[in-house]
Amino acid sequence: MHGLAERLPQHSTVYLTGLSPDLEGEPCEVLGFDPSAKRWLLRFLHPRFENQSCQVPEQCFTFGYCVQPGAAALGGSAAPGGAAREAKRRPGLGRGLEAAEQLEQGQVIFEECPFLITADDVNEVCRAYFKMRAASGDSPGALDAFNRLSAGEHFSQEAVQRCEAQAAQVWQAATSRAASPLELRQIAEVLRRWEANRFLQGAGGAGRGRAGRYALFSWVSLLNHSCQPSAMLDSLSALQPEDGKSRVKALRGLAPGEAICINYGPPELLEWDVARRREYLQRQNGFTCRCPRCLTEAKAKPQGEEKSDLVSSVAECSYT
Repeated sequence: MHGLAERLPQHSTVYLTGLSPDLEGEPCEVLGFDPSAKRWLLRFLHPRFENQSCQVPEQCFTFGYCVQPGAAALGGSAAPGGAAREAKRRPGLGRGLEAAEQLEQGQVIFEECPFLITADDVNEVCRAYFKMRAASGDSPGALDAFNRLSAGEHFSQEAVQRCEAQAAQVWQAATSRAASPLELRQIAEVLRRWEANRFLQGAGGAGRGRAGRYALFSWVSLLNHSCQPSAMLDSLSALQPEDGKSRVKALRGLAPGEAICINYGPPELLEWDVARRREYLQRQNGFTCRCPRCLTEAKAKPQGEEKSDLVSSVAECSYT
């Protein structure tokens, strides 16, 4: 739905701010936008309000998260449209996508809406996860799609420890009860799964990022990284009525069975040398890239430099 500047999916959870002290941070559900009043219609979520609604200007709430079960894939091996399919797992690699048919340069391979959108806030990620889990009896699609994604198995020890620390902070903010080791491990896994598969949403386009609003997809989140990408990801977030949808396009011709890979970093990453690319991807995405280009360029280095580059390698590339 389109406000004056803000775009929000229906049923998003938002938090009031700047209205009055007693309503600060109050969670609400987005019901719609009134163009005549230029205000959003929100429903209070706390039971004490007994389902009351209010009209609020855009500057008086912040986005939290939105679960869209209808956008979650029900499983199977073919992406929307049938031009891509899940690749067979290989030793040392995880899930990925490959061409299911001959693809031409510039061809749209598939389009997909996210099943989960969150603010860049670990508390909101966990709230969204527990909402998916609570609804799993009647609508299991979103939770199933989330659980099918990689849990960041190739993260560095530093990234794992960061997620564990964030899990403890989330627990402390939510309750005064001491968490069991199992409960903390479960929350940390949720955060790793989100961080390993999220894509930045917004007018700047879709891509792996570290600020703003993020989305998880059933199929787009399976796309792997390569420093010689065979596809690109376009965000349709500025186009009505397809907010949040992403489009995958072939950068070159692809034969059936060829990997469909994108660039996780900024466009200029493809112009960097191998050491800088690997440093960025390890820091931002939790893996040392060993795509064919990186392996070739690393071998061209002096023997000592090549060894130091590969010593921290945890995956051939980001196969989610």
